[in-house]
Formats: sequence, C-alpha cells, structure tokens
Amino acid sequence: MAAFVETGSYLKFSDRPRSKSKAILWPVLVHRVLYPEPRQPELNLFQRAVLGLIRAKCTRQDDIAALTGLHPELIALIIAQGISHGWLTTGADALTDEGHKLLDAEEDESSNLKAGFLIQDAISGDFWPRMVTRLEQIEPLDPQARFPEFSVERRTGHTFRPYLARSKKQNLPALDNEGLARAYRDYRKDFRASQQMDGLHSSSDSVRLQGIQRLDDSPEAARIVVWITGDDEGDELWSVRDPFGLREGAWWLEEPVRQLLDSDTKLRNFLAPLIGIPDAGALTNEEWLRELQKRTELDILIEYPWVEAQPDIKRYFARILKWRRRIESGLTWDSDLEAALGDCQKLLEVVMQWLIKTYPANVGQIPSAKKSNWSLNEGLLGALGIPSFTEDVIRILARQRLDDVIKSCRNPSSSLKALLFAAGMGALNDDQHPLKVLQDSDLQLMQLLDLADLRNQSSHGQSRFNKRRSKEITQDLVIEQMTYAKNFTECFKDWM
Repeated sequence: MAAFVETGSYLKFSDRPRSKSKAILWPVLVHRVLYPEPRQPELNLFQRAVLGLIRAKCTRQDDIAALTGLHPELIALIIAQGISHGWLTTGADALTDEGHKLLDAEEDESSNLKAGFLIQDAISGDFWPRMVTRLEQIEPLDPQARFPEFSVERRTGHTFRPYLARSKKQNLPALDNEGLARAYRDYRKDFRASQQMDGLHSSSDSVRLQGIQRLDDSPEAARIVVWITGDDEGDELWSVRDPFGLREGAWWLEEPVRQLLDSDTKLRNFLAPLIGIPDAGALTNEEWLRELQKRTELDILIEYPWVEAQPDIKRYFARILKWRRRIESGLTWDSDLEAALGDCQKLLEVVMQWLIKTYPANVGQIPSAKKSNWSLNEGLLGALGIPSFTEDVIRILARQRLDDVIKSCRNPSSSLKALLFAAGMGALNDDQHPLKVLQDSDLQLMQLLDLADLRNQSSHGQSRFNKRRSKEITQDLVIEQMTYAKNFTECFKDWM
C-alpha cells in the first residue's frame, strides 16, 4: 500500500494541443518495471487468423470462411500473399519455417526487454495503460510557488499554469502481477492500434509474464501534465488528451475526470472557458442545439450540482435552462414558448412526485368523501400547518376531488394541483417535512397555481367563442415562469 505525497517532480510527455486547452497536474506514482517492447506487427488481424487456422490443420478455404466469417476472395488473397512471402508452402496446406517463426514472434514479444516506468493514478488507484523508457521532467518557473507555472516555449515566452488535482486516497493498491499484466496488455493494444490503419490490429487476452516484472518495491510520487480540450466533435463537455501522445484521447482518464468534476467545483470553473457557445448565426440549427446542450450540462455541473442526485428532476431542470438560452437568443416560435411553459409545469410536477414518494402520506388518515366537499377539503388543508398554504392557496386547492388526491398519494400521476394537495398530505404529523420548513416567501404557491392555469390554457384551443379570457403567452411571461420553476425547485436542494 502506498500514498501520494508532493515531491515537486513534474512530468510532461506531449506538447500542448493546437486547439484551445487547459492543463491539469495529475498526481501519480511511478513504478520502475521491466517489460517487453511492443512493436508494430507484420501481420494484421485477418492474416493472423488465416495463418493460425492453417497451422492448426484447417486448410480448406470453405472451413476457414465458416470459422472466421471472412469473404472467400479475401481468404484467397491472404493465402496468395502467404505463399508469395514464403510463409506458406506452395500447396497452402502448412506453414513454412519462416511462417512458424513469424507467427510465434507475433505472439511472443518477450525477447526484447526494456527497463521503464509504469504510471499509477493517485486519484483512482488504477494503473495507466502506458509504459515509458524515460521520465520527461519539466521545471517550474518558480520552484517555491504554491501553484507552479511552466513555459510553453522558451522562445515565445508563453506560459501555462495547470490546475492541481488533489489526491484524497490514503492507501493506493499495490502493484501485483495481475495489475501489471492488464496495464501492459492495454498498452500493447493501444500501441498496435496507433501503428495500423482501420484498427486492423490484434491483441491477445493473455500476456506472457516471463519478462514483465517490478524493479523497485517503492514507487516515486510525481505529477503529470494532462491536457483537456473542448470536445468539438463529440457529445461530451471536454476531451481528455493522451498525456503521452500515443493516441488522441485518453480513454482511461475519462471516468476519473468526470468523477473529479462531480466533486471539485473549482475544477469546473477552471475548465469552463473551454465550453463557449459560438455565434448562433455561424452554425446550423443542429450544431447550435448541440452546443446549447453542452452549455446546459456545464451550468448544471457548476451552478446546480445538487440536482445530479435526482435524475428525473435534472432532466426537466436542464430543459428549463436550455429553453431560457434559446428564448433569450431570439430563435424561437410561438410553439416553442408553449413547449417551454409545458416543461415548467412538468418540472414542478416531478418535484411534487418526488415529495410524495420521499414523504408518503398515510392514506388511512384522509377521510373519504363520495362527493366534492370544499369545506371538508379546506379544513383538511388548514389543519396541515403548512406556512405556504395561505388562505388563497387553500381556497383553490380545496376544489380538487379528494378521491383524486388519494389516488395521487398512491400513484402521483395527476394534475399539478392534485399533486400539490397530495404532497401536502405527506406533511401531516411530520414537522421536518420540507413544506413545513419552507415559508410562503420561499415557495410563492400562488404563482405555481397561476402556472398550472396557464398550462391548461395553452393546451386547449383559444378563440372568440371561449367566454374565459386567455392570457397572452409572451417571451417575458415564459421567462418569468421559468425563473419561478427553477427557483422553486432550488428551494428543495437541501433535501435532495
């Protein structure tokens, strides 16, 4: 077992990306190991499969096609190549001595051993699928600085100050044969993939351990520069570059970076400049919407991390944020305004559903009523002692059928008003219920009820034949309701 300690040793194995980027100083432990040097294979995956089957006495082309799924013409081409290169006998029914040597060499790389270094992540404890023969150290401009700064290029004078990622693990896993073999296997697979086109590479599920071994009992602590760029082509917020430049992306660091972002607000702010929304006029609608989605995800990471605990609430909360950006950009239609208004109500409905399921009501305490009884409902609502259930709120909620409220307590899928009534019933005899703690100034339930009426209005056709006057749905009105829905939801963050 080992722990990471600051040593002032900094490593950088790749150049700064040409695209906009930020650097993280990632804490690691460096293990000295002896390992076979991977090399570019002379055979691709298809050639190895065919030659391997012929060595196993499977020589009929039809049988090879059935076992590999390859087209017969491709098999015939590979056999012709094998004969011309001297790997196969003239009759293509056996491997030559040269063919045996080649296939054996492809499977055994232990003949060329190198002393090098294996990197262990001091945050996750995992072993990185990279091995290097030398450590590329860089010196900070001021070795005494708390947050070191480095030169990008001495001739230009440009510098960069990476973010210091913190290692919170006290005991990191020890390096054993299994971890060493897995790291080397992944390294060899990535190495071969970087050397061949179209991914035509092979990787054995087993690694021969004759040459792979540890050279030191105690690893050394260091920090490695890891570059982060905006993910311009994918759906993620950021792209983690391979610190060693072997491949473009560091697939093994994607999850550790994501977990670090969940717990480190300062890192989110540090990387935020990489996620800018370009001029909407320069993008197609699809591209702009994709960028908008990324910005929304970033907003949630930085400003509203508490909503991550409730995926259903997060889904509609994110929609509200996205609608707001879209409406403020001016690229909206009347139908968008109505859709945004509908999502405001859906967000509040999901919050009510969460309350009902988290704080269930004792349905047996609710009196049954075959007919609507507003007076009974008003008395019931008033007895709950909920600060935000004002006289006006009680008067409106009392119009709900009690049967619908009881159904909502069991299966919260009714209208927003019935859900609010049912959520209130969960506060009976529970002084710690959120609705008992939050004040009317916090929740402003009359605006919630206004939103419910607005949504009902927008879901029906409006004309001069309607006696009830409708309220015009404008951008300002929708933004006001979105702000309310967001603030209302945020009132419950301490309970989520």
